[in-house]
Amino acid sequence: MGRLAYRLRDIGYAYPTARSPFALEIGSLDVPEGGILAIVGPNGAGKTTLLALLAFLVRPLRGRIDLFGRDAWAADDGGALARRDAVLLAHHPYLFKGTIADNVAFGLKLRKLPEAEARPRVAEALALVELDGWGGKSVSGLSAGEVQRVAIARALALHPRALLLDEPTANLDAALGLRTEAVLSEAGRAWGTTVVFSTHNFSQASRLADDILYLSDGKRVEFSHENCFSGMASTDGRVSWIEPRPGARIVFPGQTGGHVTCVIDPAAIRLFPAGGAGTSPCGPNIFAGRVSRMETTDTATALVRVAGDLVFRASLPIAELERGRVSLSTKVLLTFEPGSVRIVGERPAEVRQPS
Repeated sequence: MGRLAYRLRDIGYAYPTARSPFALEIGSLDVPEGGILAIVGPNGAGKTTLLALLAFLVRPLRGRIDLFGRDAWAADDGGALARRDAVLLAHHPYLFKGTIADNVAFGLKLRKLPEAEARPRVAEALALVELDGWGGKSVSGLSAGEVQRVAIARALALHPRALLLDEPTANLDAALGLRTEAVLSEAGRAWGTTVVFSTHNFSQASRLADDILYLSDGKRVEFSHENCFSGMASTDGRVSWIEPRPGARIVFPGQTGGHVTCVIDPAAIRLFPAGGAGTSPCGPNIFAGRVSRMETTDTATALVRVAGDLVFRASLPIAELERGRVSLSTKVLLTFEPGSVRIVGERPAEVRQPS
């Protein structure tokens, strides 16, 4: 591995005024210089909190964050020097009154960059987000997608060493979103900029990122958040289970109690056409649903999203799907072995016996 842009160790953070028990806990995270990291997880998983830490807008309660080999909070500047190297684009960016060019040039003026250097940077950044010639237009009346593109241009104009983005394509149509992904990829590959972005879109994360960090309830988990479920565990002494939704029971081995989070490896899931003449699954962990999305990851494998009482993502050989005649909108039965359910995070000692 080459030089690291970020090195996180034993990070802990909780909002001091929050009423909920949420806390972000990251034991270890390395992001190579020039690399692209995607942070994936549901709402409330901690994605935005982690980005704020990486942008040095908030200070961790515990642990150390190194930026390009330097403890960013060790100096007496309160992280100011690190904030010049790491630029965060918020999910709902704010534009100042005036023209588009004024907004894109704002950070350059704060850094006292000479006009002769700032002008071509503004033009270059606007061209990258396909807003060539828009510099003289007022920001008043821009669509949400146009506001997002101006904000991306404003961040890119700074030529940051680390570019952090909170769901950067959420307000863009599919075609422009793909072109924006290309811009972010170019920033990473050609400029040497380290890119860290959050997204709900697993497919986007797979396309764009060198590595993916999955978060759930403020903790790092191994698999996609679509196979990550939380609930109060009950046990009969041999196996345990949670019900993320009433009647939707996920069974796993052992005697476990308290509030737990579990994940299921997408490759451990099998699909069967519902009502088919072939072999039907038996045992626990059988769920009915409909195939709502299919995406090929390579020539032999597909990611299949199944929506029912719970939503799962399965990774299956294309040949297996073809044999079972499983396609988009097919009604299926989904199953996985109790042993493939992995419990993440700490387990409280209290064990709930079924009533």
